[in-house]
Parts: sequence; C-alpha cells; structure tokens
Amino acid sequence: MDIASIFVQTVERYPDHTALIYEDRRWTYREWHIRVRRFAQALADLGVRPTDRVAFYVSTSENSVTTYFATQMLGAVAVPINFRAAAGEVAHIMRDSGARVLIYGRFLSENALEVQRRVRSVHDFISCAYDPANAPPGHHHFDTLIENAVDAGEVRLTPATGDLSAIVYTSGTTGRPKGVMHSHANDIAISTNCVMEYGLQHADVALHIAPLYHVGGMQAFFIPHLMVGGTNIVMGRYEAENTLKAIERHRATTLFAVPTQIQEMLFHPQFKTYDVSSLRVITTGGAAIAASTMERVINEFCPQIYNGYGMTEASLTLLLHPEDALTRLGSCGKPTLISQCRIVVNDPGRDITPEQTVPHGQIGQLIVRGPQATQGYWNNPVETAKKLKHGWVYTGDLLSQDADGFYQFHGRADDMIISGGENIYPREVEEILYRCPGVKEAAVLGLPDEKWGQIVTAFVVRGAAGLTADEIDGFFKSSRDIAPYKRPKRYEFVEALPTNPSGKVLKRELLAAYGKDPAP
Repeated sequence: MDIASIFVQTVERYPDHTALIYEDRRWTYREWHIRVRRFAQALADLGVRPTDRVAFYVSTSENSVTTYFATQMLGAVAVPINFRAAAGEVAHIMRDSGARVLIYGRFLSENALEVQRRVRSVHDFISCAYDPANAPPGHHHFDTLIENAVDAGEVRLTPATGDLSAIVYTSGTTGRPKGVMHSHANDIAISTNCVMEYGLQHADVALHIAPLYHVGGMQAFFIPHLMVGGTNIVMGRYEAENTLKAIERHRATTLFAVPTQIQEMLFHPQFKTYDVSSLRVITTGGAAIAASTMERVINEFCPQIYNGYGMTEASLTLLLHPEDALTRLGSCGKPTLISQCRIVVNDPGRDITPEQTVPHGQIGQLIVRGPQATQGYWNNPVETAKKLKHGWVYTGDLLSQDADGFYQFHGRADDMIISGGENIYPREVEEILYRCPGVKEAAVLGLPDEKWGQIVTAFVVRGAAGLTADEIDGFFKSSRDIAPYKRPKRYEFVEALPTNPSGKVLKRELLAAYGKDPAP
C-alpha cells in the first residue's frame, strides 16, 4: 500500500467523520478529500509529475497537511521544510532536493522571494496568504488554485511501496541538514507501529502542536490518527495556555508534546482552571523529565505517558510504556514492535559489525533495523555509507541496556566529554541534575579547560528561585549514583535552554556562547 491509498481507504470508511479542524474551520473526511484532490489537480496542472519533489515551507496548518497528501495523490515526493528556517537554509534544501515547487506560509513571502532570487530551478511558488492580493507578482495563491481546479476525480498514480513518499531533512544539530529518504513502505511501517504501540482508536481526537515538517509530527502522529479515522486538531502555533484551552474545548484524547511543553503547561498558573480529563495518552521524547514532574503529569495531567526515542532515519525505535514511567524514569524503554536494536562497540576508527555487541550495562553505539529504516540520504552517498552498514542504521547515539532489556540514553558520541583522560557521558550527569530539588531543566557539555582538557559544565534552568551552584554541588556529593570526577566543575544558570522544534537541546549554541569563556 501507499500513503494515498491509506487516505482514500479512511475516507471510504468514515466519510462523514470530522477529519480536520484548523482555526475556525472543520472538514469531514469526504470534504477534506475533495480539497486534497483539487489541490493535487492544481499541482498536476502546474506540471508536477510522479517522483517530482514538492517542498512546503509552512507552519503547522491545514495548508501543510493538504499539501502533504496532495503530493501523495500524485505519486510526487513531499519535501517538508522547517518554517523557522532562514532563506539561505531553505535555498540549500531547494537546491539539494531539486524541488520544482515551493509552497510557503502566509508570513514568509520575504524569505520566499529571497529563495527565488537564489534558486532559479524552482518552477512555481505558491503563497498561503489570507488574501490572494497579498501573493507576490508571479506567485500563485493556495486557495485560488484549489477554487479554480477542475475536480476530475482521482488524479493519483499508485506508486510502488519502495518509491519515495518524502524527503525529510534532519534538524541539523550536528551540521548541515541532510535529506533522509522515506519510502511509502517506511512511512506505513512507522504509522502502523504507532497505531499499535499507542493503542490509537477511531474515537481519538488528536491535538497537533508538534511541527508537521518533522517525522515525529507527521509520520508518527498525524498519519497514525488518519489511519484509524480519528479527528485531527491542528494548531498553528504552540502556546501553553492556548493548548490547554484547546484540550478542554475539543475534548482532545491524544497529545504529542516535548518535555519542555509538558512542563510549561503543567506549571502554568492557570493549569488547574482547565479541564484536561479527556486526555488519555501523551507521547513525548527527546529530553529527561524530573521524577517529581513525572508524578504530577501522571496524577494531574494524563495517566498514560509514553516516552520514546527515535530519529529521522528510523522514527520511533524505543518506547517506555506508561506502567514503567516512574519505576524506569530516564529509560527509553524497549524496542518497538517493528524494531530490532543492538548496542555495539563505539569506535569511530573501525568498521564495527553488528556482531560486536557490548555486555549489559556497558555503553556503546545503538544500531537499528526494521521496515521503518531509511534507504539513505538524498544525493549523499558518502553520508549514506557512514550511516547504513551491514543492513543496519548506525545511529551515532550512545546507549546501554540493562539485564531486564531496558535501554538508557547517554548522549551522542560527538557529545562525550573527555576530562583528565576520563570518558564522561553528559546524559548520566543530566539524570542526577534532574533529581536535584529546584532544577527545572538542565544540559551538560564539556567546555575547554587548560588543565583538564574539558570540564563538565552544567547549564541549569531554575525551578526554584535562589537555587545556587553550591546547593546543586552538595546534592552531587551526597549522591551514590555518580563518581566524584563526573561532578560538574562549572555551573551556568540560564533562563531557557536553546532547543530545536523537536525538543533537542542545541548544545552547539551553548558551546558557541560559553566555550571561549575562561573557567572560573
């Protein structure tokens, strides 16, 4: 099967069920299918053909999901782009992907015009402005194209399951974004996996605050809810209180949110004034959550919280289920139904085979395989060869596995700190920090030091006013779970940690801001 066939099947099963709610508009599956079909016809009229790449640079909205499914109808390849990306970054993706069309958001005209100046190979630009008159000269208008398209019924060409459905660009936390190739088979496997793991139901009402240009938002959350014929509420912009209002108003049952967002809602002064009792599932991942916060989430916000580990190249791979949320706090859980995982020796200088595994409790590199695993990077055979070896995806992430089969994340291999000749994994230090009373958020990295080479540095967001470095250091000294040499030697208190939209802390920004400062 392919993504468009999944969509059509759902339309046939639940034609009159509410499929999509955005701002003050709502569509049944039948109504939305007509809209998607008409936009697919409009793209075809512009010359889009099977395998052509169609990029969309749009915030989380009806425009973004309609574009995604219209490309699938045509057998074209969706290229979602982070709507926060600068014009130069968008230009790189347009050149790299060879996309012939760029659909852009209502407030992104300036950037789109800059992309047009830089990339001459793009055939058509489509504005999602409210008013067609606001579209720049020579640019098409999204709604006008739909209104003027002749609905000739199905316009789709059914692709093979191995054909590309999307090229999803990495968040660029370790360098320039790379285009991860997703086939229809990959994305159906990802979505089916999430339906089964989360126990999604036709009656579910999903609230989408996660970006839909990201695998976590689209393939692992939106498409799974579409598969079961659920209702999808799309919020254009996340804000804590507005999200709480939407949960209450729409009686939302499922929510995907990063830990920072969960904490913002939970600790919001108006949290208790909203009825969030309809929520039955929250899914999260990407960062640690303090034990005290997790207890409050379960008791006050939602009784079932899933903590997942994944990546653009293989989506949801490890999952901690609700029954283990507190007893295994900090764990990534176990492999999902479709995932095979191993932890192998971490030695970048050697070709490590899947058979070179490490014993339980020892840290190594996680490798993954399964039907969700990418075919590689678009136009990048060198990086593909580094990532895909011996039939496995080599993640570059450091994990360990205990005797009960639970996996623990220790950070990226590139983040490992070498201080005084000792290897220190940031995540194990962060786990202790999250147990410390008064710490709301934390990140650890190694900063240059003349004596030690690197020193363990903790960046802390206070959850309690007046929290001092001495208090945290005292907590570390009293801990029996971490060696003294791993204790932070430097503390920096910050208002917020820089993160990407996936909730991953951008440690390179902390390094750029503090890396040249002399150690105190």
